[in-house]
Amino acid sequence: MKCIPIALALILFGITTRAQCPSPSDIILKDTIIICGDTTLILTLPNDPNRSYSWSTGESTPDIKIGHSGKYWVTVNATGCSEVTDTVTIIFNSLLQQPGVKDEVICFNQPATPLKASGENLSWYTSPTNPGGSPNAPVPSTADTGTTYYYVSQTIAGCESPRAKLTVEVIKKPLLDLGEDILIPCGAKGVVLQTVEQKYTDYLWQDGSSAPELLATESGIYILKAHNICGSHTDSVQVVLCNTHCVRFPTAFTPNQDGLNDSFRPGVFCPVNTYQFTVFDRYGRKIFESSDPAKGWDGSLQGKKAPSGSYVYYCVYYDFMLKRELVLKGSVTLIR
Repeated sequence: MKCIPIALALILFGITTRAQCPSPSDIILKDTIIICGDTTLILTLPNDPNRSYSWSTGESTPDIKIGHSGKYWVTVNATGCSEVTDTVTIIFNSLLQQPGVKDEVICFNQPATPLKASGENLSWYTSPTNPGGSPNAPVPSTADTGTTYYYVSQTIAGCESPRAKLTVEVIKKPLLDLGEDILIPCGAKGVVLQTVEQKYTDYLWQDGSSAPELLATESGIYILKAHNICGSHTDSVQVVLCNTHCVRFPTAFTPNQDGLNDSFRPGVFCPVNTYQFTVFDRYGRKIFESSDPAKGWDGSLQGKKAPSGSYVYYCVYYDFMLKRELVLKGSVTLIR
């Protein structure tokens, strides 16, 4: 708590050595005195043996200590003079507001600008109590992610406000991983696709949903995009129903170039990581093979149209649902 001897500075009170009788203007020079809220005011009048003092507080000394706002008065009796009273209003400025601040979120390894606050005569600090404030606003470091706290006060009429707390958080652009392709178990309503939710990040699924999780009820590819002020990231996952056969072959095809069933290849309904497909004629001769499910036999044999009839196929692939290698074999009818 600080004490301020006002009269010694000859600012608030008059000191007279004249023999004339005192007047109110010679006693307390200000009608109102504003003092910072964390101080104690000492009202001091001249210590004149020819004068006596009677304060509203009941004291009779030339000086009194004041710690509360209010009106104070003193009656002065001087030898050979009439009694004179003077009044002063004391206001302790304990309601000085903190500066206006707004928390900030900035990007990792990106340039930062000086912090901002609204107020007068700002002082910036690194803690809520340490001295040594600076009038220069700090520039936050973005060399690492995390949260840093800053403190700032304002000074009005010589009084410093409490310190306002400002939070600065450094973040990276979002990262997400929906995991491996997933199977909806038989009898289940679906599976929940989700990612670890990140602060300050917006999410958007291909169906327009904006939560970080989604109930997948149908087979298909599900796509999630995450976005924040530092950038965006997209990931996808394929969902398969339990009763879906990953690879299915037709029983016939018509390579007549009409755009319908022109090649013999499987329908693929699940992720297929390994795949080997071979077609044989009725004599067991290999006439086509492929390791790409998207490529099929076009019904040709040594550059010529193969005749109508039955052909044998053999396929080995890794089944996504059963998590093991499967072998499919059968026959297909070529129709011209």
